Amino acid sequence: MNNKINKIIELSNKYLSRMYKRYYPFIPERAEGDIIYSIDGEAYIDLYGGIAISNIGWSNPRIIKAIEEQLHKFIHMPSIYYLEHTARLAEKLAMLSPGKALTKCFFLNSGSEANETAIAIAKRIRKVPYILALHRSFHGRTYYAVSVTGQSNWKVGIAPFAPVIFAPDPYCYRCPLGHKEYPDCGLACVKYIEDIIKCEVGESIAAFIAEPMMANGGIIIPPKDYFKEVKKIIEKYSIIFICDEVQTGNGRTGKLWGIENYDVIPDIMTTSKAIANGLPLSVTMYKEEFDSYLNPGEHFSTLGGNALACITAEIVLDELVGGIIKEAYEKGEYFKKRLEELKEKYEVVGDVRGAGLLIGIEFVKNKKTKEYGREEAMKFLNETWKRKILVGIGGIEGNIIRIEPPLTIKKENIDYAIEVFDEVLKNI
Repeated sequence: MNNKINKIIELSNKYLSRMYKRYYPFIPERAEGDIIYSIDGEAYIDLYGGIAISNIGWSNPRIIKAIEEQLHKFIHMPSIYYLEHTARLAEKLAMLSPGKALTKCFFLNSGSEANETAIAIAKRIRKVPYILALHRSFHGRTYYAVSVTGQSNWKVGIAPFAPVIFAPDPYCYRCPLGHKEYPDCGLACVKYIEDIIKCEVGESIAAFIAEPMMANGGIIIPPKDYFKEVKKIIEKYSIIFICDEVQTGNGRTGKLWGIENYDVIPDIMTTSKAIANGLPLSVTMYKEEFDSYLNPGEHFSTLGGNALACITAEIVLDELVGGIIKEAYEKGEYFKKRLEELKEKYEVVGDVRGAGLLIGIEFVKNKKTKEYGREEAMKFLNETWKRKILVGIGGIEGNIIRIEPPLTIKKENIDYAIEVFDEVLKNI
């Protein structure tokens, strides 16, 4: 490593919190399209998209031009004024929401804040204390968001939490209820939700919060009928459905919103991450009839809906519906097909699953026992980095390789990545 790299690492270790976690000494300098260039000039194929934020590609020229123009006007104005950029974006989001049903928007800065706001809205409407969430879910780091997160590793040492009831996750590869496969299970995990309602808290649940597909929890893809059946149950008990589209939204799954893969319309929906291609922006969207339960000033965000992020989000949505979503679906199907070929070839690849370009590779020590392959996944992560490909890692057990590239990824880079994966897997 050269002196500049050493100096950056030294300063980071000395002055940045120990809570930051890194896997290798990689320092990005610039990025274009689906490539990140390191500080020493090396090009890396980006299969992680900045943790699924750069959906329309790094350094998009339309975004750069729009930001440059806005910088000469203002960066931010508070929401105590009527703002053109928030009004325009809210209209666009309403028209693009599932079923055009979520016509009210509240802008914030992060996914955690959006989920926090969604829960606050649901509790103000229902006036009961509990939230129903899923095991292995991830919804953020703020109080309510981490309370409804179904992974204990994010919650160490910070109890007590808000009143939450957890239900089994729809993790078909490792069914938590012991079934072998869908559909023979009869969606037992859905039926269990009604048992929880009946036996634990009755009608004290304000909302059910779920990601359409669990990203951080291990790229868990629910069966096709899962949300339709869940919706029937929660509607029976007047429970509000909050759909967390922070990571699955904005074209990631081959639909604009992940929940559209299930033909279900949520009552409240949140999104962030890729909505502004990396600029801090999130939004909580909800049905118009909920608005009468809320009062001016009872929720606020000083920096929420800043101008740079909002004008970027308009461009992101235009680009997505202009053809990138279709590309994401097609490239995702191709990528999964190539990964399935590797699964058939290697004992350590237990499962390949995904929707669009939200793809997970589950590592195991052997396919029969399905023993978690944490060490194998970490070796894969590091060996692919050495060969200039960036992937992510996730799942509670740390054995899932996460593939979430810019949706604009070139097909030749997918093919090259498969070649590298094949080479790495031979030695795991």
